[in-house]
Amino acid sequence: MARIVEKGFDKPSPVQEEVIPLALAGKNIIARAKNGTGKTAAYSIPIIEHLDLSKNYIQAVILVPTRELALQVHLLKRFLQLFEIYPNICLKSNAW
Repeated sequence: MARIVEKGFDKPSPVQEEVIPLALAGKNIIARAKNGTGKTAAYSIPIIEHLDLSKNYIQAVILVPTRELALQVHLLKRFLQLFEIYPNICLKSNAW
């Protein structure tokens, strides 16, 4: 989380405030919020926090049901590169 604050993201949205502590504690979560409220960050920040970059194996899998969400995950990859985290992301859809 400290790296995220360094990049200027210092105030979580309401959904992030509610979800991130639960996810960091290992709880299963279902969150519902409007578009643009930070849901992607709400689940991805805890994933990032739990990554062990010294391990060379799959540590997280994110499955999304729509092309729009897949594009958000792709943007997440670009965001992670700001922190020198280089994930492998495979985007696949029959709709493409």
